[in-house]
Amino acid sequence: METVAAIVACGVALLLGVIVGLRIPLGQPWIVLVGLVVGEVIAGVYLGLANWAARMWHGLLDPRLVGVHFMVLIVAAGLSGAIGAWFGYRKAMRGGLF
Repeated sequence: METVAAIVACGVALLLGVIVGLRIPLGQPWIVLVGLVVGEVIAGVYLGLANWAARMWHGLLDPRLVGVHFMVLIVAAGLSGAIGAWFGYRKAMRGGLF
């Protein structure tokens, strides 16, 4: 359950990164930093929702797995958000992807 939630959080970070890249008219390095911040916020939301679910339904989540997934998600969601923002920015500028 924790792994599925972490994978969904990475997908959400990627999707929101693409949306941010399409909508915010910043330069190339700045949009990647904004995407990184979006990914970090999604990682925080994952931790908050996992904490809420663990308090509401005792025994549903393993705290150790939530912590490990959160540590991995800090890096993975940040990279997903940054990559998504970069692709969204490139698509918004009508340029090629590379």
